[in-house]
Formats: sequence, structure tokens, C-alpha cells
Amino acid sequence: MTARQVHGSGAITGRAVPTRRTLLRSGGAALAAAGFGPLLAACGESQGGGSGAAARVEDTQAGTAGAVIRPISERRHLLGDLRLSYIAGTGPGDVQNKLLSGALDVASMGPIGAAVSLAAGADVLIFSTSLANHVRWLVPENSPYRRIEDLRGKQIATPPKNSDAYRSTQLACAVGGIDFEREYHAHPGAVLAGLSLFERGDVDAIVTIEPNATRLVAKGARQLTTVTDLWRHGSGSDADLLLNGQGAKRGWVERNERTAAALAELRLRAHQYIHDRPGILAELHHYYGIPAAEKKAIALLPERLVGIYPTEWAGASFTSMRDQLRVAAKVGLIKAVPDKTVYRDLG
Repeated sequence: MTARQVHGSGAITGRAVPTRRTLLRSGGAALAAAGFGPLLAACGESQGGGSGAAARVEDTQAGTAGAVIRPISERRHLLGDLRLSYIAGTGPGDVQNKLLSGALDVASMGPIGAAVSLAAGADVLIFSTSLANHVRWLVPENSPYRRIEDLRGKQIATPPKNSDAYRSTQLACAVGGIDFEREYHAHPGAVLAGLSLFERGDVDAIVTIEPNATRLVAKGARQLTTVTDLWRHGSGSDADLLLNGQGAKRGWVERNERTAAALAELRLRAHQYIHDRPGILAELHHYYGIPAAEKKAIALLPERLVGIYPTEWAGASFTSMRDQLRVAAKVGLIKAVPDKTVYRDLG
């Protein structure tokens, strides 16, 4: 079977690549030496709709941090024989709904979202890394507020309630003794809607994701803190906070393990490429939805965003998810830590 992507630009071929563990041991050197060859061949498995069908994955939108993964994967010939059907979405919250409804085979999913889904009867398994937490608290340049505690009782634009960004905001506040929904007037909604509220001055602050936070900072907004910093301060941990991984229904992963493993490998390779060449984030600014005229925002992208693309899917990631679930159960965001693990390393 020839390598291609549905809705893509044609065949992609290449040479053999090292294994995932070899890549992690040798870092970027192994990646460069490999010539970005094909991943695991995924043909012949049942993928969502039957044998030979392409895996339906989210086509990340402008204004989201994952927007550069597809162009990097395609330009650097990382897909190999992996066949993907890209399904458009509207960003955080929407892609999780599409996964649970069956419109997507694979989508971003955080540990709390996976636990909530499992409790509701949807058995979601996170099988790959996606993004480290990149949720930021910002206020206008002339705002009198200096800490998030100063914003108690104020109007805050936020991502949708069912998004990993919103849930991690709740979690990071709770671990520091703050009840986010009780102490703030949150305005949850689509990311672009939140940006509009903030830029019109209809809210006192915004809790938002990258690259939108960088665009606002470049225009003069002040970043008060990050969800990761709040988590570290409240929990005493100095570890990175994982926002989400690539998730799928557990049954889909079990039927399509080679495809899932190839997707996991693809993500690690794309992230390693970003770490080896962070300038690529500035080069791909238009995929983030940042026009060429916003030169200051473009210049900030490599500095502010490179760290949100994890290059491992192992101990630290699993520790982060275990800690998030443990604290979420303790503060009442979920009823209990699930008996069934919601994440897995496919090796």
C-alpha cells in the first residue's frame, strides 16, 4: 500500500528510522541521522471504520499550539505509511466532544477529562504525549491587578468548561486553596470568543492558551502567572505539568495498536524536531494564525513555546498524570481516581 494522507498532498516516503527508545537515548542526533524516514506501517489494521481505513485525527486549528504539528510532519516526511484523515474542529472542548461522539478516532485528552469520561461510561485511553500545560493568566497593560488573588470577584474569559485548559486551571487553583468557579466570574467559551471579550475590555482578565497568550503579550498585555506555576506553588512540585496527550477509545487502541504506536512515535519526532530547531515555530507563524505584520509576537514564539512540546512519554508524564488525578480526587474535581488506568505506554 502506498503511503499517503487522506486530504493530504500525496505519497510520502523515506528511509528507516530508529526506534522510539533509541531516539530518546540519542536525542536529535539520531533524528537527523535517520533522515526522517517512515514510521511503523499501519496498513491492514482496522482503523475506526474497518480494515484499511485512515485514522481520523483532529486537524488542529490556527490559534492552537498543536497547529504546527501537521506541517512539520508532512514537510519533514515523518508520516511514512501512517494514513490519516484530518477532521476539522474548533479547538479545545470541541475535539474532546468529537472523540467521545465517535467523529474522531484520536484527539487531545487530559487525565481529568479521561477520568470524567470513564466515569460517564466512555473508556478513553491516553496513549501518547501531546502538550505540556500552556495556559496563561493575562491582564491588560494598564490593569491595576498584579496577582490572580486580586482578581477575585472579577470577570475572567476562559476556554470551554470541558477543555483540558479549563480543568487544569481549576486544578491549579484548587491545589493552592482557591475555588476557581466560586471566587471568579468565569466566562467560558471558544478561545476566539475569549480573545474578543478581552480585547474589547469586556472582562478584567483572560485565561488562555498559546499562541494567543504570546500575541497578547506582544501587544502589551501583562502575564500574571501560568497554570504550571500555580500548580508548582500549590503542590510543591517542580515538575512540568502535562496538559494532555493523544487519546482514543480503549477499544480503538486495542484494535489498532500499531497505528496508535506510530502516532505516538510521530508526535515525539515532531516535538524533537521543534526542540532541535526552535526557529521553526517563528517560520510557521501563519499556521498559528499570526500574520507577518505581528513581528514581535513571531519573535517571541521560539522562546515562549518550545517548552510546551514534550520529547518523552514515560515516567515524568505518568507521574504528572497520577498527581493530577490524585489531587483532582482530593479537591472534588472527580469523584475518585479511576480503578482502571487512563494512560498507557505502547512502547
